[in-house]
Amino acid sequence: MQRGPYGKPNTGARGVMSQAYSQVEANFSLFFGLALQAYQSTLVSDDAPFDRSARDAAGLPVELMPAQLRGLQLFRTAHCALCHIGPAFTSAAVDTNAALVASQPLAFGDRVFRNTTSRNVVTRLAGTKGFGLVDTGFAATGVGDDAWDRGLAGQDEFGRDLALAAQFLQLLAGRPDQVVDARVAEVRACDLPNPVALNRAQPHASVFTQREGVQPQQQATTGCLTPGYAYVPTPAAAQAELALGAGNQRLQLLTDGAFKIPTLRNVELTGPYMHNGSMATLDQVIEFYARGGNFNGRSKQFGTVFGQPGLQLDAQARADLKSFLVSLTDERVRYERAPFDHPSLAVPHGHLGDATRLQPSSTLGPTLAQDRMLLLPAVGAAGRTTPLQPFHTYLAP
Repeated sequence: MQRGPYGKPNTGARGVMSQAYSQVEANFSLFFGLALQAYQSTLVSDDAPFDRSARDAAGLPVELMPAQLRGLQLFRTAHCALCHIGPAFTSAAVDTNAALVASQPLAFGDRVFRNTTSRNVVTRLAGTKGFGLVDTGFAATGVGDDAWDRGLAGQDEFGRDLALAAQFLQLLAGRPDQVVDARVAEVRACDLPNPVALNRAQPHASVFTQREGVQPQQQATTGCLTPGYAYVPTPAAAQAELALGAGNQRLQLLTDGAFKIPTLRNVELTGPYMHNGSMATLDQVIEFYARGGNFNGRSKQFGTVFGQPGLQLDAQARADLKSFLVSLTDERVRYERAPFDHPSLAVPHGHLGDATRLQPSSTLGPTLAQDRMLLLPAVGAAGRTTPLQPFHTYLAP
């Protein structure tokens, strides 16, 4: 039987499919995903100069170049390390970071400055509009304006919120049927860095107390980061707060313009930068953070993205910070040596034709243009003879 457009099974009356997907079609996404997962699990970049260096008593590298060591100190004092933490240099590596903290409680801080994490996929932080919930590993840094760069505040094509934090709000409001991601139900209030509720009589503008109505969290409290935070609002209290609309101060979302925090490993080679590719060089990224971002959105985390005049006015400091970031480049990645080698890859690169006409007869249909393919040559286990270059070197002058 003739298939429909693009090889999709035909649909009959009322949009009901009159053909079935074959077994191989039905299973393709599953097995492709498993194969990709198995392959990507071998791509562990852990042999950069940062990794090779000996460590001091605090676990910090001591054998980097002087500029890189100065840059490391700036990386910490400029609050970069609050988001870019752990072996992958991103707080989005939730389980990896949690496992590290479980075995080494001071991995991300010390006894004076306590910086820790957990398996929670939702966290509570301070933003421009106050304390609010956001997905762990996501942040609003002010790259774009909230009005046209919504990030986690958006919805999918089925009208569901993109943010796990939005599902957590529904859970607190006694609507577990609105939770579609199982990890949301595992979020423990006692592992949040800032409380959502406290079992005390004294009221608080941004935290639920006995006056509004609180109850113990449903999960076990074993190993809580802060046992005193092990309370959540009653469903009635949560619903009443959400009903306030713009007056809601206790159950806000910090998802406006929030995007996933990327790894910094091999960042020298991963341009263009930011979620929209708006920056071509690491220099531009450092200048962006030195000035405190481009926009002051409602969910911007002012504790991590703020104007830093010292960094703005000190060219050597900016150069040192960039030098440290370059120390995170693994030479195996730079030269595509095993396990970062690859077979030849055919990549779609526009369509055949010119400025006035495209050549028809694509493999997907006679009225569609033919793809132009760019062939990336195979690289063996020994790698390339010439290194990969940063993105900006490939741009036209």
